[in-house]
Amino acid sequence: MMSQIHGHQERLIHDVWGERCLECDCTHKPKVHLYHIKKEEIAVLNCPSCDFTIVVVEVEKLTDLSIADEIKKRTNSLVATHQSFP
Repeated sequence: MMSQIHGHQERLIHDVWGERCLECDCTHKPKVHLYHIKKEEIAVLNCPSCDFTIVVVEVEKLTDLSIADEIKKRTNSLVATHQSFP
């Protein structure tokens, strides 16, 4: 079970985070926190150096069905938003 969680975290780091932090360009791996709320899985990736955060949730839960269908047609697509908070 732990190896499955670790493998999932490594895939998230590889697919979403990449090699470097988008904000400070450090090469440290992000901290990964996984949350399960009802049937949704939420992943929070946080830079240990600058606290830059990426939150990953299921796209279908956040959009209407027409957009979700369009996203499903594309393979390996990532929809992301970036916002700074004071």
